[in-house]
This record gives sequence, C-alpha cells and structure tokens, in this order.
Amino acid sequence: MKRRGVFPLLYQFEFAEIARFLVLIIVSYLLSCNSKERDNIIYFTEEDLPHPTELVGEKYNIPEIVNPKGLMIKDELAVVFELKNVNDNKFHVIDLSSGTYLQSKGIDGLGPGEITVISQIEDAGEENKVWAYDPEIRKFSKYDLLDSNKLAEEEFRSPETSFFLTRLTWGKGQTLFGSAVDGLTKYLHLTKEGDTLHLMGDWKETVRHWELPNGYTPEDLDPNLISTMFQGPIKSNANGEMVVKVGTGVDHIDIIDLDGYKSKTIIGPSQEFQRFDIAYSRGYQMPDFGREKTTRYADVSLGENSFFALFRGKPFRELSSPENLNRIFEFDYEGNILNHYQLDFPVYGIAVDEENRAIYGVTVDREPNLVRFDY
Repeated sequence: MKRRGVFPLLYQFEFAEIARFLVLIIVSYLLSCNSKERDNIIYFTEEDLPHPTELVGEKYNIPEIVNPKGLMIKDELAVVFELKNVNDNKFHVIDLSSGTYLQSKGIDGLGPGEITVISQIEDAGEENKVWAYDPEIRKFSKYDLLDSNKLAEEEFRSPETSFFLTRLTWGKGQTLFGSAVDGLTKYLHLTKEGDTLHLMGDWKETVRHWELPNGYTPEDLDPNLISTMFQGPIKSNANGEMVVKVGTGVDHIDIIDLDGYKSKTIIGPSQEFQRFDIAYSRGYQMPDFGREKTTRYADVSLGENSFFALFRGKPFRELSSPENLNRIFEFDYEGNILNHYQLDFPVYGIAVDEENRAIYGVTVDREPNLVRFDY
C-alpha cells in the first residue's frame, strides 16, 4: 500500500512543478512586456546624479552685449542673440580664439531681410552661415557671419501646415522638425516647403507617465493644455540626425533619432508634476501654475555622442539670484547620465565646444555677458 502511494505523490509533485514553471513563464513574459514598454522611459532622481563637478566661469567683457538670451557656437565663433528689443543689432559675433568682438547683425523690422525677435540661431551645415528664427512672424533668416551686411541674405516663412508649430529646429537634409501644440500630435518632421515627412508622439500618452495634481486625469486635459505644459527648447546636433527637446515647466526630456524615428524619454530629477489649476482663455484650457512655479530645463546643447541640459530648478523671478545656481546634466543619446556640473554664474542659455572642452553661457547677473566654463 505504501509503495503504491508513491506514484500519486510523485504525480502531484510533478504537476505542481509544471504548474509553477508555467506560472513563472507567464509572469516573466508579462514582465518582459512591461519592461519593453518602460524601455523608452528613463527615470532618475537627485540620488542618481554623479557628484557635481564645480566649474569656474571666465566672464568676457563685451560692451555690445546688452541683454543676452542665448547663443550658439560655429567655426570658432560665438553667436550671441539678445532678448526681444526694438533696436537693431539683434545678435553679435565674437571670435573665441582671440576673444575679439567682430560685429553685430540684424535690422529690426518687418521688411525684406529684417527681423523682430530671435528665439534660436542654428547651423544648417553651410560655412560661415547661420539661420535665425523669428517666432513672432514665423520667419527663418540666413546670415553670413563674416560679411558686413546686417540684413539677412536669404529668408523664408515657416511652412503653413495643419499643425501650429511653436518651436522648430533643423533636421538632416535641411528639413525642419517642430513641436506642435494644437492637437494630439507632439512632433512634426517636414520639408522647408511644408510637405509632411513624419508625425510622432501623442500628448495624451506623454502625460500618462505622471501623477497629476488635484486629482486630474489625462482625460480632463485638452491637448493644447498638455502641450503648453511640456514646451521648451528643441535643438538638433550638427548632422541633424538627433533632436533633443527639454521641458521648461516639467522635468521631461525627449531624445529623438530621426533615422528611423526612434525616441526615448528622460524624467527627472523630480518626478512630481508641478501643481497647477485648469484656467480658461478664450474658451481654451490653460495651465495656471500660480506664483510658486519653478522653471526646470532652460536650454540644451547637442554634441556628437552626448548632450548637455541646462537645469534651473527655481522660480523665474529668482533667475539672476546667486542662490541655487544653474547646473548642467550631460547624457548620452541612450539616456545615461554621464556628468553633473555646477556653475558659478546664473546663465540663460548654453552652447558646448566639445573639441576644446568648453561650455559657453550668457549670464543673467547685473552685468550680463558671455562666460566660458572649461570642463
């Protein structure tokens, strides 16, 4: 009797092992599916950052720079553009090898070759040439950095599309890549003539990665409200194949590879959404962050294998405060954190010279100017 009883026990044991094995397979499969869904979203906190490297800035003394907003580096030249004004001399050209001020460019106005305000200046792959973007009249203007003409030598209007594009950057082949605000679509890749090459992303899906304040759900938010909250600088690298967009109101970074339209998202160092209320303007939802809103990422500069994100993390009214000064996080294009830099000047925008291992910025202190940080 005892010997015959062994077989049922073995059978029960084997069945239990098989069942457990099948459960493990199913769980592993589900986990692998979830990890694939999470593969394109990378979270980090302050604890994940390397110990900061203190950078000491060397400030220039260029009196022509009055109220700088941003800059770019091209061919050993710094191109520094001013905040909105009604004057000429919209941007300045500085020889970085000697520190010499060369000239200013940009005639204020709405006529041919004129410009009203500059939100970004970019390199489109032409020697000594840059393109400035005027978001108010949605116009691109090309300038030769070395000739004496203050007017643009070429210009074109931002293409008319069914999407309203707030920010644009140059993509490979002198195409345009922009962030949309009036629908569910996040990004649009198009030709200079306005032909659509590709649509990317969904604003509703973007906001699902966050726990929203006030009990809001993604279904409560209109696309224009979500896109407004996630706006920020968008820039491409030298060959126009990689694009990075950072959020000024949210700790959110999108890395976009235009070769195949692959993307990754970085969330951090804070993973809490700033408190906001839904307000309305002309019938449209708008986020009201109140007086306690802090600005998060202020600018980004792309290199060959990595990019540098300028992090502010304080209210705009404290922008020039010597307390809680800007930091820079360096990431590779897989989203891995490489370096953490602490600056000793409050800066508005940055540009990185990888060859000479220098980070340039424009300060927002009492005497704003160009500053260099060797890293």
